[in-house]
Amino acid sequence: MKRIERVSLIGLGAVGSVVATRLADSLGDRFTIIADAARQERLRNEGLLFNGRRYDFALAGKDEPKELILIATKASALPEALDAAAPFVGPGTIVLSLLNGIESEETVAARFPEADVLYSYFLGHPSLREGNRITHDGNFRIYFGEAQNLTLSPEAERVRQLFELAGIPYEIPPDMRSALWQKFVINIGCNQTTALLRSPYGHLQRNDLAMALAVDLMNEAAAVARAIGIAQADEMVERAVEVIHAMNPDGKSSMLQDTEAGRPTEIDIFAGTLCRLADELRIPVPLNRAALRILSAQ
Repeated sequence: MKRIERVSLIGLGAVGSVVATRLADSLGDRFTIIADAARQERLRNEGLLFNGRRYDFALAGKDEPKELILIATKASALPEALDAAAPFVGPGTIVLSLLNGIESEETVAARFPEADVLYSYFLGHPSLREGNRITHDGNFRIYFGEAQNLTLSPEAERVRQLFELAGIPYEIPPDMRSALWQKFVINIGCNQTTALLRSPYGHLQRNDLAMALAVDLMNEAAAVARAIGIAQADEMVERAVEVIHAMNPDGKSSMLQDTEAGRPTEIDIFAGTLCRLADELRIPVPLNRAALRILSAQ
């Protein structure tokens, strides 16, 4: 089986930088960053300082189909990311969308029917960013695969081999849709609650009322997952609480960081998506509806 050797990433932010540095160390100039002209100029001039080390990534040229493209932008930037990635997608290009939420793979597959789109998500401690300086403790994992992975597809196996060589922690769940919903439930509880309370993870871990709010938000999400027929929906909230308790107490969710910085949040892909699905199923989700209204109004 031919190894993946030509890889590009779009979205060199808190998540993308963590993956990009390991791929650059492994592939050298065979790993490139897809970026617009302004971003390319900044990268040429400033590079990226990751945990104190400067990276000067190779930049993707034009009309060079890649074997693998990773999308790591904010969900709101996905349409622009797809436009930027289009010249680099050809028949058989594998695409991993590391965005939050549960619907980006469908969007990517509709735009690039010739590509092999795998389900995927990033789970780990958040990065902290100041300008072009990013720090991260190395605690993360990428979950990826086809919808079902009792037997690995050739595409999933090629990505697995690449991640092994690059030292990227990964897991290939047997049921990737269930795993994607598990991450979604965590985001519904953790990201939204920390943003609403303007508090780091430690506040959820130490304050019973804060954790109770997160659990109630997640129970609404699990009810929707159960109605859709997602496997292991009954276990998702308990697992999510375990994940929250294992987080760095001083860490801040991406939604909290966006709220503090006055940036738009991803509330539309969390509570917004959940409320839309709940409406279709006629399932009440009052707490998530309130979170959507509060965080959308900030």
